[in-house]
Amino acid sequence: MLNLTFNIVKKINQSLGNIVRETTNYKMISRLYAKRYDKISVKSDTFLYEVRDGQNISDSPLQILLWELKNQPNSEHFVVYQKRFLEEVILGLKLSGVDINNLPNLHLVERNTPEYVDVLLSVQYLFTNSTFQSFIVIKPEQTYINTWHGTPLKKMGYAMPHGEFASSNVMRNFMMATYILSPNAHTSRIFKDDYRLDGLYNGRILELGYPRNDIFYNQALKANMRAFLNTQYALKVHQKLVLWAPTWKPEDLSDPVMEVAERYVVMYQSLNKRLGDDYQILLKVHPFVYKRLVNEPQLSRLLVDDALDPSAVLAVVDYLITDFSSIFFDFLLSDKPIIFYNDNPASYAEERGYYIPLKSLPGPFYSDIQEMADYILSNDYSTWQTRYQTFKERFVPLDDGKATERFVTALKENSLNQYALEQAKNVKKKVLFYTGGMQNNGISEALINLLNSIDTEVYDISLLTADFRSNSIFMNNFSRIQQKHRTFLIVGESSYSWRQRFAAAIARKFSYRRWLRFLYSKKAAKLNSRRLVGNQQFDIAIDFDSYVMDNGQWIASMDATKTFNVLHNDMWLEANKVVDGKLKNPKTKAYLPFWNLFDGSLSVSEATMKINDQKLKKYGYIRDSGVLTNIIDAKQILDQSRMDVEYQALNISQLGNPDAVMTNSSELTSAVFGEIDHAKQANSISLEPVTQPAKIFITNSRLSPEKNLDNLILAFIQLHNKYPEVELHIYGSDVGNYAPVLYNLVLENAATEYIKFFGYASNSFPAIQTADVFLLPSHTEGQSIALMEAMVLKKNIIASNVLANIELLGNGEYGLLTEGNDPAALLKALTVMAEGRYKRLSDFDVNAHNRKVEEQFAMLFE
Repeated sequence: MLNLTFNIVKKINQSLGNIVRETTNYKMISRLYAKRYDKISVKSDTFLYEVRDGQNISDSPLQILLWELKNQPNSEHFVVYQKRFLEEVILGLKLSGVDINNLPNLHLVERNTPEYVDVLLSVQYLFTNSTFQSFIVIKPEQTYINTWHGTPLKKMGYAMPHGEFASSNVMRNFMMATYILSPNAHTSRIFKDDYRLDGLYNGRILELGYPRNDIFYNQALKANMRAFLNTQYALKVHQKLVLWAPTWKPEDLSDPVMEVAERYVVMYQSLNKRLGDDYQILLKVHPFVYKRLVNEPQLSRLLVDDALDPSAVLAVVDYLITDFSSIFFDFLLSDKPIIFYNDNPASYAEERGYYIPLKSLPGPFYSDIQEMADYILSNDYSTWQTRYQTFKERFVPLDDGKATERFVTALKENSLNQYALEQAKNVKKKVLFYTGGMQNNGISEALINLLNSIDTEVYDISLLTADFRSNSIFMNNFSRIQQKHRTFLIVGESSYSWRQRFAAAIARKFSYRRWLRFLYSKKAAKLNSRRLVGNQQFDIAIDFDSYVMDNGQWIASMDATKTFNVLHNDMWLEANKVVDGKLKNPKTKAYLPFWNLFDGSLSVSEATMKINDQKLKKYGYIRDSGVLTNIIDAKQILDQSRMDVEYQALNISQLGNPDAVMTNSSELTSAVFGEIDHAKQANSISLEPVTQPAKIFITNSRLSPEKNLDNLILAFIQLHNKYPEVELHIYGSDVGNYAPVLYNLVLENAATEYIKFFGYASNSFPAIQTADVFLLPSHTEGQSIALMEAMVLKKNIIASNVLANIELLGNGEYGLLTEGNDPAALLKALTVMAEGRYKRLSDFDVNAHNRKVEEQFAMLFE
C-alpha cells in the first residue's frame, strides 16, 4: 500500500512538471525516511550494499558480498540499484558467479523507493564504497562500514580549494561510519587529516588489506572476466591486453560528445597502429565520462562496460596506461608495467594538487604516443623495477588475497579493533559553533576573532554553516578564519516527516502563541542535528548568530553536554524593532520563544545580560544566562592600520532618494541610558585646550536607525557652523535601505563638502588611525567591536552613554561618554573635541580584556 501511494503521488507530480517541490522524489524519500525512522527495528545478520549510488556492484562491497554468500548462507543481503542501471548490477553479479534467481537470501532493491527506505532502516550492516545520501542517519544499533574506493593520488577533502564545502557529505559519512577501511598508512593519514577526523571521530580506521584486491589472487574470477572480455571485444587468445584508463578532464564533460569520442578514437588508432595485432587496447574511462560516451558507436569495441568491476579488469590485463588516476596503485599487485601518458606535457611539471611528486611514480611518463608504443614493444621495463617495488611495499603491503576473510571474520567475532589504528586520546574539549550568514557586521567580526584566538591545543573546534558559497561576502569572511577547524555543512532535507515539517512551520510562524509551540518536535530536530554532524557529540554547542531559527535550532538540539546561544544586543528591542511600519527582524521575534531550548544564553557584556534578563526571563524565553565578551585581534588591527589604502567618497547626490521618509531614529529605537562617572568626566575635560583641536571625526558602523547617525549629522552641522574646518567621515554599509534617509539629510543641509560617506571598507583601520576622533552615538549596543577597534588604535572616542558603552569604556576611563544622544548632547561632546579640551584618562589594555574572554569561555565547560 505504501509503495502504491508513493508511486501515485510521484507520477502525478511528474505529470505536472514537479510543480510541487515538496513531492519531488528525493524530498518524498527524505520525509518517508524520517517518518519511519523509529518505527522499523533493526534485524540481525542483514546486509546492505550500495556501490556508486547503485550504478553497479563492484569494489570491496562486492567481495564482501561474495564471501558472505558462500560462507554465511543464513544471512540476508540487499544490493541497491538505480532503475536505469539494473542491467549493470545484474551483469556484475553474474560475472562474479552469482545467480540471483537461485539465492532466496539475496535481494535487489531499487534506490529511493519506499522499500529502499525500509531496508536502510532495518539492516544491521551497511556497506558503501563512497557515500550515502545526506538524509541518512545511521542508527546506534547499526554498523556502517565505508570501504572507500582507492588510494588517493590527487588531493582530497580539506587539501582541495574550498574542500570543506565540496567534501562535506564525505566527511559527514566518515564521521557516521563505525569502520573505515583503509588500504595503507598513506590513505589513513589523509582520512584523519584532510577530512578532519582526528579529535572527533569515534569510529575506527582499519588497515587489514583491501577486500577488492583479493581478486588478483582469485583465479576463478579472473578466468570469468578474461572469458567475458574475449567474447565481448572479440579478443584473440595470443593478444596482450592494454588497459588505457585516463582520469576525467573538465573538457570531457563540457565539450560536445562527438568531439570527446573523436579524441579518444584518434589516440586509440595511433597507438593501435604502432603496437600491431599482438596487442588489444581497451578504454576504461571515469564513470562521469562513461555516461556521455556509452552510446557512441565508434567506441563500442573499445569502451569497457561500466558494469564491470574495475579490480577484476585490472587483474587480467597485461599493461596499464593512465594519467593521474589512482587506479595504478591496485595494479601494482600484478607486477606488470604501468605507463603514465598525457598529451599535455606541461601537466607533468605541475605537482600542486598531488600527494606524491609525479616524477617519483613507478613508471615512465609520455606525452608522445609513438614513444610510448616503442616502450611497450621494447619489453624492457627493468629501469622501473626498484621504484615499482618501493611503491608496492608502501601502498599494497597488506593485500595478500585474504583481506575479505580477515575483515568478515573479525566483524563476526567483534574483534576488528585489532586492525584499527591507535586513536589519539581525545583530551581536547569539543566545541561546535553555528556561524550564521557571516555578512559584514560586528557579529561576524566577533566570531572570526574568537575562532582565530582559540587555543587549539585545548579545544577541538567544529563549525556548522549553511552552503553560502555563492555569496561573496560570506566566502570572504569565512576565508578569514585561520585555524584548521572542521566544517559541517547544512545541506539536504531536514529529518522531518511531512506532518512534523508542517507542525514545525506552524509552531515557528505563530510562536508568540504558547499553546501552538507544542507542535514543535524536539525529537525530529534532534534527529536532524545528528544527521548534520554525522552522529557526533560535543561538550558545548553554540549558536553564535541567534537571529534566525532556521539553522540555529539545530544547535539547541545538538548532542552536547551544554548548548548556548549568544545575544549580541538588547534582543527584545531587536526582535520588536519596527521600520516603515514593518518588523525589521520578524524571524528573530519568532525565534525568541524557542531560546529556552538552549541550556543558557550568553550576552556579550554584563550590561547587555542585565537588559536581556530583565526583558526575556519574565516570559520564560531564556533559562540560565551568562556572559561571553567579544575578543579582539589587536595585532591584525595594528598591522592593517599601517597599510596604504585609498578611500573614495561616495557621490551621494546620485544616491539620495526623494521618496525616503525621514523619521528621527530616536522614534524607531529607544535607548537605555546609564549613569556616567562625572568625576572621570571632569578629570578628562579641561577649560582650556590641552591637545590639538580635532578636525577629522569618523564613525564606522552599519547604516541603520539604531546607530543614531541622523542625530549625529544634525549635531555635526551645528558644529561645522562654529568650526568650519571639521569633517565627518561615515564608513559602513546600508542596512534596510536606510542610507538614503541619511543621504537626503546631508543633501538638504548642503553639507556634502564636510560630511562624507565612504560605504563599506574591508580595511577601515588606516582611515580610523588618521582621524582625530572616533564616534559611536548609538541608541543601543551589545558590545561594539568597532568601539574596541578604535580603543586598540588609542583613538579619542565619543560614545553614547548606553549601558554597554559605559561598561566597555570603563565609565569614561577610555573615552568620552555623552549624557543622552540627541543632537544637543552630541554637540556638547563634539565641541569639547573640536576645541582640544579632552584628554583620555587611560589606554585600553587589550591583553587583559582578551584574558578575561578566555576565562569566560573556559567557564562554559564547568
